[in-house]
Amino acid sequence: MLEGVRILDLTQYLSGPSCTLLLAGLGADVIKVEPGPVGDMSRLLPVVNEATSSYFVQQNRGKRSVCVDLSKPEGHELVRALAAECDVLVENFSAGVLEKRGLGPDALRAANPGLIYASISAYGRTGSKAHLPGFDLIGQAMAGTVAVTGEPDGAPIAAGAPIADVAAGMMAFGAINAALYSRTMSGEGQFIDISMVEAIFNMHPFAVQGPSQSNGKLRLKRTGRHFGSVPPAGSYEGPDGWLVLQVLDAQWSRLCDAAADIKLGEDARFATAKDRSANRYELVDELEAWMQTFPSNDALLAHLEKHRLPAAPVVDPADAHLEPWFHERGAIAEVDDIDVGMVRVPGFPIHTSAVPRREVEPAAPRLGQHNAEVLAELLGYDEEKCAALSEAGVVLAT
Repeated sequence: MLEGVRILDLTQYLSGPSCTLLLAGLGADVIKVEPGPVGDMSRLLPVVNEATSSYFVQQNRGKRSVCVDLSKPEGHELVRALAAECDVLVENFSAGVLEKRGLGPDALRAANPGLIYASISAYGRTGSKAHLPGFDLIGQAMAGTVAVTGEPDGAPIAAGAPIADVAAGMMAFGAINAALYSRTMSGEGQFIDISMVEAIFNMHPFAVQGPSQSNGKLRLKRTGRHFGSVPPAGSYEGPDGWLVLQVLDAQWSRLCDAAADIKLGEDARFATAKDRSANRYELVDELEAWMQTFPSNDALLAHLEKHRLPAAPVVDPADAHLEPWFHERGAIAEVDDIDVGMVRVPGFPIHTSAVPRREVEPAAPRLGQHNAEVLAELLGYDEEKCAALSEAGVVLAT
C-alpha cells in the first residue's frame, strides 16, 4: 500500500519505531538513521548479545540502517541531503535537539516542501511543558490512566504495557497516512506534532466528560479488579487460572441463564444495573464461587461462550504462542535474525486485502548495514565517496 514512499526514520526506543514499523509493514522504504557510534539506544536494552538486542529486532525489522555521527557538521549535512530525497521524516528527539543541528521542520521543509515531518514527544512541541523530557510512564501519569488504575485503597498503578509510547506511534502512523493522502491533492507536506500525553488522554470515554457534566460529582475512581461501574465486569479466579468477564445490562439475562444454579435473576440485590453496582462485591463473590465449580477454565469458558457471554482467559504474553488464535491471525511471528537468532515477536497487526500476510518476518538491520547502498541510491555517491565518509567517521557500521 505504501510502496514507493520513502521514510527517513530518526527515532529511537519505542514511540517512533512503533510508528515506522507499521509504515514498513505496509511497504514503505524505511531508512533508519541511527546516531553513531552505538545507534538506536534500544540496541542496548534486554535481551542483548554482542551485536544487538532482541528488543531492537522486534521494533526495527524490515528497515534499512544508516549510522551517522550527528556530532559532526558533515553528519548534519548528510541527513539534510537524505531528507531532501524522502517523503516523510519521523523523529522523537527532545525539543530543540534537531533544530540546533539545522534538522528541524522549518529548515528541512523549506528545502523539501513536500516533506511530511512528524514529531513525537511526551508533551508535544507547544505549551509550557514542551521542553520537558518524558518516557512512557510520564505520559501515562500526566494523561490520567495511572490515577484510575489499581486497588481502591492502594497506590495508583501504570499499565503493564507501554501504552503511551505505542499509542503515540499509532497516532503518528495515522496522521502520516492522512498527510500523504492530502499531499496527493495539494502537493504540500506538513508538520505533524504528536504528544504521548494526548494520545492517552483521548482514550478516556468517561473520566473527562462525566465530571464535567456532573459538576465534579461523578469521578472515575480506582476499582481494582472490578471494571469501572458496570459489574459484574472484571477479573475472576476460575478453577485453574484467571479470566475476565464483561457483562453489561444487555447481557445480564444471558448470565442469569448461564448461572441458573445460583438464581441470580431472582436475587433482589442484583435486579437492576444500579443494584448490581451497589452490591458489586457480593455479586462478584457469588459468581466467582460458581465459576470454581467447573472442572477447568476451558470448560467454564465454553459454557459462557454457549450463552454468548463476553469472556476470555487472562493470557500471559510470554505464553501467547500457546494459544491457537494468535497463530491463526498471524498475531505471533518469528524473526530469524543474523545476530540474535530466532526471536518470537508480535505479528503485523494490520490486515488488509492489499497486503498479503507475511509467512516470514524480515530481519532487523545491523548498525550501518545499508550505508553505502542508501547513499548511492538516494544521493548518487560512488564507492570512493562512501569510503571517504567512513574513513572520516561521518558514517559508521559494525
